[in-house]
Amino acid sequence: MPGSFRIFRIAGIDINIHISWLIILVFLTFSLATGWFPITYPGSSTATYYLLGFIASILLFVSVLLHELAHSFVARSRGLQVKSIVLFIFGGVSNIEQEPQTPGIEFSMAFVGPLVSLLIGVVCYGLWFLVRGTHSLIVPILSYLALMNIILGIFNLIPGFPLDGGRVLRSIIWKATGNFQTATNITTFVGQAFAYLIILWGILLFFAGNAFNGLIIIFTGWFLLTSAQSARSQSMLDTAFRGVTVNQIMDTNVLTVPANISLQKLVDEYFLPRGLRSAFVMQGDQLAGLITLSDIRHVPRDQWPQTPVGYAMIPLERLHTITPQQNVKDVLPLMTGQDVNQLAVVQDGRLVGVLTREGILRSLEIRRNLGVDRNRTAS
Repeated sequence: MPGSFRIFRIAGIDINIHISWLIILVFLTFSLATGWFPITYPGSSTATYYLLGFIASILLFVSVLLHELAHSFVARSRGLQVKSIVLFIFGGVSNIEQEPQTPGIEFSMAFVGPLVSLLIGVVCYGLWFLVRGTHSLIVPILSYLALMNIILGIFNLIPGFPLDGGRVLRSIIWKATGNFQTATNITTFVGQAFAYLIILWGILLFFAGNAFNGLIIIFTGWFLLTSAQSARSQSMLDTAFRGVTVNQIMDTNVLTVPANISLQKLVDEYFLPRGLRSAFVMQGDQLAGLITLSDIRHVPRDQWPQTPVGYAMIPLERLHTITPQQNVKDVLPLMTGQDVNQLAVVQDGRLVGVLTREGILRSLEIRRNLGVDRNRTAS
């Protein structure tokens, strides 16, 4: 996700924080320090309330991380690749590179997240019950975490996309009808309906004088609405490209440049005359990397004549590559998740084509005009 950075890895999964997480961390700490803790733990200093607010906010996001790790571990146990988890303003998201192939896999992946949140809430409540009545600072933190995790678990069970409950509902409808697209259409419609209700609730709160909470709820509803719409669009792409392999729509007429020419020659003979923004770089007949305008600009202009392309390029090991035999619908999450416009198609180290967003959209338009979309059914 653009705007995020990695903080550590767990079991081979990158844990990233989006910049929006830092914003909500500040607001949540402030909200707890001026509202929740003065009410539930009266008689302490302002500094104590801010410390409690900060600790509780961090522990809440740890709970969200455990929720997402549950999704990720179940997905990996079912053979799906998970590269990263991103914590951001609305919680967290696991970047699972493929859609589940059966209703059973989707059900188990979706249900385990809310289950973990509810279990954390129950454990925190049990610990709170044991230490209640004491003057320990852990008492108000446990009560807050118990409440928020139970709310998080219940909220995620709402039966509409993109919430976990929507995926649970989709898996049930998918199993019952045998039609993935029908199941997705129903659950995204339910998700959008819930999103509009949440937005309406936020608007009512805003005009009732609770401006801050109203705005948070409005933005949450807007996020759910756009996510549901995005899920429906992604499902339509999956259906349209079911059974279509990369080699069927890739562009085989790929412009390449040698790795040993200078940046000056690259600019004068390739980029300027042809209006290029990037080009694949070859070392003999093997793909070596990719050179872009940004890479060129990082080299001082007076060094262009003596700097080879191979020195400034993005090397192959840092590129995302695909094979001609891969299914297009399995490649789409890679393009969207990594925010790339083109992917090199490589066979035995040789560049055989390129798959671009433009090419995918062109193929989709042709398929729609010809009416060759096919519904996906459960196997």
